[in-house]
Amino acid sequence: MSAAGISGRASGSMLPALLACSFAGSFSQSMMNVALPEVARRFDVTLSVANWLIVGYMVVAATSIMLSAFLLGRLGLRRVFFVGVGALAIGSGAALLSPDFPTLFGSRLIQAIGTGLFFPMVTSAIMTNSPRRTLGTRLALNSGVIAIGLAVSPTVSGLALTYFGWSALFIVPLALALALLVVGAFLIRDGASPGHASADVLSVILGLTGLSALMFGLGEITHDVLPSVVALAGGAVLLALFAWRQFSASEPLLNLHPLAHPRFAAGIVLVMVGMLTSYSMSILLPLYYEGALGRTAFVSGLLLLGPVLVNAVFTFFGGRLYDKFGAWPLIPAGLVLVLIGQTGAFFSAQGFAAALVVLCSAAVYAGVGFVVAPSKTTALGQLPSNLYPHGASINSTAVQIASALGSSLFVGVLSADVLRDTVAGAAKAQAYASGFAHTLAIAIGIAAAGLVLAFFYARAMRRREARSR
Repeated sequence: MSAAGISGRASGSMLPALLACSFAGSFSQSMMNVALPEVARRFDVTLSVANWLIVGYMVVAATSIMLSAFLLGRLGLRRVFFVGVGALAIGSGAALLSPDFPTLFGSRLIQAIGTGLFFPMVTSAIMTNSPRRTLGTRLALNSGVIAIGLAVSPTVSGLALTYFGWSALFIVPLALALALLVVGAFLIRDGASPGHASADVLSVILGLTGLSALMFGLGEITHDVLPSVVALAGGAVLLALFAWRQFSASEPLLNLHPLAHPRFAAGIVLVMVGMLTSYSMSILLPLYYEGALGRTAFVSGLLLLGPVLVNAVFTFFGGRLYDKFGAWPLIPAGLVLVLIGQTGAFFSAQGFAAALVVLCSAAVYAGVGFVVAPSKTTALGQLPSNLYPHGASINSTAVQIASALGSSLFVGVLSADVLRDTVAGAAKAQAYASGFAHTLAIAIGIAAAGLVLAFFYARAMRRREARSR
């Protein structure tokens, strides 16, 4: 696909369809966040098992992101578009008719292929086919559309689940996919003929199985220790083999050479801390609202909407501050705000103070807005220009992995706490409140470690910028 192959007018006409892909991908990714208690009840599974509808989704999305460069090179933009939209349509339709949990789980994995292809596909298409004068605006618009999808999805899904029943949950992504199939047939064009790129099948297998084993081990560690430790060890070995293969292969599935630049690697770690924090909160908060406070899925989505929109505002505001001041003191200040919000939520949760929990979660999301985008920008800025695309792919994959890690760990902990406390005679509401507070204690430890890294990292970046002037 080449910039010369698509005129400015044609590339502009594609933009609405591309942005709709980003919205559909982000909406589908977060649509189950308010539905875990209902899934666990309906299919008689634990919360940690139900959470695989989210964790499995992330693992497959991360794998699809790693495959996206190969698929774009081999098939071209138009065909990858239809593969992604087709996967979203098939997965949503199958989920709508699912009679049992395994079928629903498989349907979500098919949906995830669409999300995993959409995000890098849209970014690649915008960067390749946009006039230079509009590139920044279009990329910012894409980021805003993704944020809107993540924000409205829990509310819309909660509304469908609460008032229209289980099957209605998947009507929106199915409708979006069908509309995209029609619109894309007229608007999506390739700029160049597809090539003859090849994919390393062994790398795909190592990455997929390694991530799955790691997520299983984290999610079940508080339920069944020995199998979880075995899974964690096996996942670590498989991922180590995956990394070794990427460094040694002439055409790696995911070029990891940018990680040899320490300042890039440190920035990506901070991105992962921020994403782990925000996505985990987007799952844990509905569990608290529904389990501890007895709210409906719709009300839980509404309570989550405000803080997520705060994140979008502070992400934009953080970008402006970053342009003016750089990484210091923005990134450390963001993590301080995260810690303040997490600590406040920890003390408010067991008092069932819903308003305080909402306010504290808004502080967490605001802090994340100061962390993720500035850390990503700083990290990519440490690379030579020839490694930019590979650094961006690593960042996209790391975002999915961090979200899955946080979801596996925290929902696994909360699920085990709820089971243990209810068996011991505690009320359901108290069990959920205690479990939520326990997960926050772990999250506070992770954010504190991130703050230490951010302090030294941002200071080092400030000194480096001062020397370059």
